[in-house]
Amino acid sequence: MPGSYPFYMYSGILEPKHYKNIGSALWLFLWCISSTTKEIEKDGINWGIVLGNKPMKLEEFAKIFEVSERTIQRWLNDLEKYQYIKITRAPYGLILTVKNSKKFNKERDDKNVHSPRDTTNMSSLDTTEMSGLHDKNVHSNKDITKINNNTTTATKKSDPIDLIADRYTDLRTIQEGKPTYPKPQDFEAIAQIVAQGVPPSRTIELLEQCFKVFEVRNPKGKIKSFSYCVDYITDHYQAELAKEEAKKLAKRRLPEDGKNDRRRASGTAKEITTDNSITGGQVGRLRRKGV
Repeated sequence: MPGSYPFYMYSGILEPKHYKNIGSALWLFLWCISSTTKEIEKDGINWGIVLGNKPMKLEEFAKIFEVSERTIQRWLNDLEKYQYIKITRAPYGLILTVKNSKKFNKERDDKNVHSPRDTTNMSSLDTTEMSGLHDKNVHSNKDITKINNNTTTATKKSDPIDLIADRYTDLRTIQEGKPTYPKPQDFEAIAQIVAQGVPPSRTIELLEQCFKVFEVRNPKGKIKSFSYCVDYITDHYQAELAKEEAKKLAKRRLPEDGKNDRRRASGTAKEITTDNSITGGQVGRLRRKGV
């Protein structure tokens, strides 16, 4: 496999009951685990977010495994039936999450595992039998994204570089279709944005916009470096600052009540004209003196 990489798994998958439940769908299940980009906890269950909640179509899965769409549908049905994954039907495809995901909890679990037998008992696959919860745990892509964002805000470091790098990782992973991580050069580019004083939240919003604009212009292309987005983020943020400064300047030029008092100015001019007129304010036909 091009770009092959290792990922963490539990030996409990080797038990006969899992073979009977999963069968050949094992390949899709392993793919889901390897493609997990983040883990969130909801109602006591750890959910593995596959490809950052990117909707996938059956034909896309079929191309990955070089099998028919019917085979993919059968695999998905088996995995969902025995609660190995959760499937959310979205307008543009299927959103997959791995139930009881422990891909990123290796160090924590190792502290509680003292023998191969214990490891098997603690398998993430075994814990699927501990919950009878249904679709109320995950209702839609919007719900998953909301949980994802809240968890990130609550658990990640307050360092803006980490927050921006995490979102960049999600966007790159969605583009590549597999877990992708920032390079040292990416962190340097992110630090450049932070040093300019762009708020992390606004940086992330502009970063997402940059990816969307790029996808429209280059449907088959991929952003390979954060540096590509630096100018986009900087230019748009500077334009926003200039716009706000222009609004403040325009506001300072108006009277305190915020209105241009033309009527008052007009009345004053009229009074001046009347008082200084050669007729002394009189109107009508003028007569000569002494007549």
